[in-house]
Amino acid sequence: MITTPQPPVSEIGEYYLSENYISHTDGKRNLFDVLYKFVRGQMLKKKRTLIQKCSTGCKILDFGCGTGEFINEMKTHGWIVSGVEPSPVARQRAEEKKLEIAESLDSLKENSFDVISLWHVLEHLHNPNEYLEKFHQLLKQNGTLVVAVPNPESYDASVYKDHWAAYDVPRHLWHFSHSNMKRILDQNGFQLLLTTPMVYDSYYVSLLSESYLHPNRIKILQAAKAFFNGMISNLRAKKSTNYSSLIYIAKRCD
Repeated sequence: MITTPQPPVSEIGEYYLSENYISHTDGKRNLFDVLYKFVRGQMLKKKRTLIQKCSTGCKILDFGCGTGEFINEMKTHGWIVSGVEPSPVARQRAEEKKLEIAESLDSLKENSFDVISLWHVLEHLHNPNEYLEKFHQLLKQNGTLVVAVPNPESYDASVYKDHWAAYDVPRHLWHFSHSNMKRILDQNGFQLLLTTPMVYDSYYVSLLSESYLHPNRIKILQAAKAFFNGMISNLRAKKSTNYSSLIYIAKRCD
């Protein structure tokens, strides 16, 4: 699916200039911020462990690295890290962690990385095919591409419909199903090896979605309903594999 109309590249940045956009601010002002940071902390180790299993190399590029939490985790465990983040606000916060963050891919050399990761980033890009082609060039032979995106075919998406928080329009320009992802990876020289869930996302996305659907409802009731829907979404996904968010792991093919 596609968000239409899409803000042009020259205007999309305005939609990220908000203290509510937690991945760019490191904020911790309310229940959603606290929950987001808790889940992020739990996921950092899981992401690192997953990538360590998928690659024998140790050089990683995180595209759309936000405030740098993930590459800081990788750096702490011996990886050679690079990050790209177009947002000057997020880039500054990442640099405060003593990380070197580029504004774009232009300065990076081809065949340089063992792993390139995009954690909920591909859906933000105006030209995903062009970026995937570039990632193919930047990866070493048999390098690994890791892409996490929301799944509009999940149960929680069907419950909340246009109030589903992971649509996040107009910042999310594309909404990828499993078949969409396999197709776009194939078209750009990648072989899909593994799809694995991000099980926490159903709870967090449901909590945000509840706040959109019932903004005046008591917070504890929002949280209870969100937990229930998130749990049901994960239980159903055990059979359907349609979790709220999915991680796609692919190898560069030559």
